[in-house]
Amino acid sequence: MIKVRPRVKKVDFQFYAPDASSVVVVGEFNGWQPIPMNKARKGMWKLTLDVSPGTYQFRYLVDNHYWANDESTPTVPNPFGTENSVVEVPETKSKTKAKTTTTRKRRKKTAQAKETGEEKPKRRRGRPRKKAE
Repeated sequence: MIKVRPRVKKVDFQFYAPDASSVVVVGEFNGWQPIPMNKARKGMWKLTLDVSPGTYQFRYLVDNHYWANDESTPTVPNPFGTENSVVEVPETKSKTKAKTTTTRKRRKKTAQAKETGEEKPKRRRGRPRKKAE
């Protein structure tokens, strides 16, 4: 099972192999170099990696002998006559900054209102209230 966390570009790899003594993940995201996974409870193996946005092929290697794919991801044919799993890591969405009035701007408006004799500008908080009829 794969979980992708798009904001922080972390990918959680999880593979079920209860009888395995070792599981590694290899893929395009690291030049096909093996990275050992950690044995968790009930036969699950887990690993979290920081991965740059993109689409990557990968596989699991169990006990340095058996190649396996992730059943929760799509697969593509590889040059060896089998298939590789595919994970897509999306681009990080930039947070848009909300338009707000700063304290400095508020003070300036208040000072201008005092000079001109206008009413002090009201500070709005939350949703506007409906007027009672």
